[in-house]
Amino acid sequence: MTQQPSADDPNSEAFRADLETADQPFDASSLERPAVQRRLMNKAVHYLGRYSASQQRLREVLGRFALRKLGHFEPSDIQDAISIVVADCVRLGYVDDTAFAMSQARSKRRSGKSALAIRRGLQQHAIDEELVAEALGRADEDLHDGELGAALRHAERRRLGPFHRGEMDDAKRQRHLASLARAGFALGIARQVMELADREAAEELVYQLRDLS
Repeated sequence: MTQQPSADDPNSEAFRADLETADQPFDASSLERPAVQRRLMNKAVHYLGRYSASQQRLREVLGRFALRKLGHFEPSDIQDAISIVVADCVRLGYVDDTAFAMSQARSKRRSGKSALAIRRGLQQHAIDEELVAEALGRADEDLHDGELGAALRHAERRRLGPFHRGEMDDAKRQRHLASLARAGFALGIARQVMELADREAAEELVYQLRDLS
């Protein structure tokens, strides 16, 4: 039985297809890459076909892959190859740190993450502070106060303050404030949330935050 070529085979149609994008034709010169680059590029394309990633995350993924699978290559050759592959992925449009930062900030704001939590998360991807600030600004452009809006979403998800079901005593109030603080919200924001009487009051405040007229 003739064995079918796999996507790991640089001579296969699957490998060629992985290297193509809607805007970039297949570059036959990519088949002339050293073996370590071919293996890393194939891993990069496979990973990026499933996940959005920053340059830093892709470097980490390729580094772990190299430790598991490419131990027979020289470490210096591996590091050089990783840099080349990451640069090629940026050039081909597979990786875009700006788009990644914008997407992450919007998604995390919608889930109730504080600016501090988002900033720390993006810094782990080696996203520079100027781009982080721009991403946060874009994520908050539909609200008067994006941080307060995120705190209200966090409270709703965790059933804190006005979203809590049941009696609220001092001890419980302090635990709820602590939860908001651990999530990265400032004390002033946390108190604004906790001072709301009930869910109806919280939902009215959300409506006011969205009213940009």
